[in-house]
Amino acid sequence: MRLHKPICPECGEPANGTVERLSGRADLSPPQADGTTEYTGWTDIWWDEQRTAHQTDRAPEGPSNLPLVCCENGHEWATPIEW
Repeated sequence: MRLHKPICPECGEPANGTVERLSGRADLSPPQADGTTEYTGWTDIWWDEQRTAHQTDRAPEGPSNLPLVCCENGHEWATPIEW
């Protein structure tokens, strides 16, 4: 793949990944009598729903809605990607 903007515009580091969106289920402990519960520390990730994030997640992919990449410092930016 080829990134049109491979360098972070904020810090100058190279892109080291794409920003991904995932869905899943975070497990909860059984509710107590008063309704309180806690996270158990386990999350089941639904890998079949993984996808690369775009500038606007609810819009179709295209030249005005670019995918997001990130650097090791956590900065994100949009860039065309050629596959």
